[in-house]
Amino acid sequence: MTAKAMPILSSIPIESLPLMRSLGHASHMTRYKPLLLLVVFILLGSAAFQVSLGAFDGHLFMNHLMAGFFIGFSFFKLLDLTAFAQSFAGYDPIARILPSYGSIYPFVELSLGLLFLSGVGLPAAKVLTILVLSPTTYGVYQKLRNKGQIECACLGTGFNLPLSNLTIAENLAMIAMAGMSF
Repeated sequence: MTAKAMPILSSIPIESLPLMRSLGHASHMTRYKPLLLLVVFILLGSAAFQVSLGAFDGHLFMNHLMAGFFIGFSFFKLLDLTAFAQSFAGYDPIARILPSYGSIYPFVELSLGLLFLSGVGLPAAKVLTILVLSPTTYGVYQKLRNKGQIECACLGTGFNLPLSNLTIAENLAMIAMAGMSF
């Protein structure tokens, strides 16, 4: 990408993107910019690896997507582990009962990411992905159903992201990819 292209890309208001318009009010949606950038980077990295193979491998692509999400998300959670654990307990049923789970969770995500990236222990990683994300997804659903106003801790507490249906969609996509790739 040329230096001339960078100012053009950075000048595009994120709220003008069709996905952002469909999610709701534009000024509210600018809060999702860090999440969207991370998703785009993960997609580009996973696609770039596929290009290096010379052929598309769907299972490997899904494994790399999952690795990127787990590693990327765990990084942000580990920036302030204590604050993440407190925020996470606001909607995760396991962390609500067992507070130390919130402190362990980012390390579980990091471990899962490394397993998906390396291809080692994939059957166990896939089962653990389903077991870890299912209760969290249910907790998010319950909180949204009860109109609970809470910040999503998916990117740690450094970003002011609201808990939303997008959180559920991300988790369900991860659960589906883990289930489909058996």
